[in-house]
Amino acid sequence: MSNPRRKAPATIRRQIVEALRDPGRRFLDPKSSSRNHLDYWDLKAAGFYADLADGLAASEYLFLKPKNHPNDPQRYQCVLAYPENDPYPALDIHVTLSPKGQPPRVMVAVHESDTVQTLPRIQVDP
Repeated sequence: MSNPRRKAPATIRRQIVEALRDPGRRFLDPKSSSRNHLDYWDLKAAGFYADLADGLAASEYLFLKPKNHPNDPQRYQCVLAYPENDPYPALDIHVTLSPKGQPPRVMVAVHESDTVQTLPRIQVDP
């Protein structure tokens, strides 16, 4: 039997929201194709960070991401859902957040959601 989704503590969610709203404390994962995805979806990074911060501030849908190894740092995940906007189709984006440091900086990785069936969506109104 699989483990139920575990929500991130409210304090962690607030810290991540604060970091996402501060340009000096947020960045895209340089080892991922996140930048290419945002470009392909025609999303500006600043607008995406604002949508993500607003969505997380208004929702409790931030979940612990399962660890591959016990000593791995804890990461968090959510699904951001953009509505259909002519000419763009509806878009579900899986977001992985990796906070680190004090105050935390947040590394963000994005890709098309492959967990949309298992994680509830944070609806975005861009």
